[in-house]
Amino acid sequence: MNKKEIAWGKTQIYDLFKLVENFRTTNKPLLKAFESFALISNRKPNSIRNFYYYQLKIFEKNKNLAKDFNINLDLHKKNEQKFFTAQEVKLSMGKINELLSKGYSVRRACQEVAGGSLQLMIRLQNKYRSELKQKTTAKKNNVLFMPNKKSGLTDDEINSLFLGLVKIVKKSARDNLDANLIFQVQSANNELRKSIKNLADKEREVKILRKKFELLSNEKLKLKEEIKCLRSQNVEMLKAEQYPVKFNNLKSYLNQLDKKRAKKESN
Repeated sequence: MNKKEIAWGKTQIYDLFKLVENFRTTNKPLLKAFESFALISNRKPNSIRNFYYYQLKIFEKNKNLAKDFNINLDLHKKNEQKFFTAQEVKLSMGKINELLSKGYSVRRACQEVAGGSLQLMIRLQNKYRSELKQKTTAKKNNVLFMPNKKSGLTDDEINSLFLGLVKIVKKSARDNLDANLIFQVQSANNELRKSIKNLADKEREVKILRKKFELLSNEKLKLKEEIKCLRSQNVEMLKAEQYPVKFNNLKSYLNQLDKKRAKKESN
């Protein structure tokens, strides 16, 4: 393995390529995959993108290595860039603007013109936005200037362009919000994992302390019994040492009483 692969590690390489495969199969922009992985790995999206294409070349040269990583190279083929002709652009943009004037969203209008082809719909949507940027004037001092009549656009086209631009701004805001949410969710998950680990550690400590407490309690009971026995033994020893005569006299006196009682009962 080279330095780049060592720096990344096999697990991160596998996770990156599987994330890209997921985005490919769901027709999501590849850039979003790099941005999502950047939040997870604390790396920059451009750095992730460069490493992805670098590692992809290695996998393409070494098919066995790709199999070892369980990588499906069919899902990582670079899409060949296709260009619209001037006539296709004019015709497609005209149809899209016509649908926009009827209240269609940009996505729905592009989907209608594409005739159900998802790949063509995405190309039309990107082309429309590119054309929109070229035809709209620059935004200065946070003020949006509408195209004037000299631009050769009709009122409907101007309104359509304005609505399209608003939708682009909204989409950009949503994308930023999604990225922030992903980051917040990831941070919350990390904190939750830390809390769960700390809780598990505390539970283990509590179990250990309980066992120690039980052992100490048993030891305490044993010591109490031993102390009790020692006290009773000390008492007997003290009695025997301090009052040996009195104790013997009392014992003989009681014996005499027993004999007299027995004699009376026999008479």
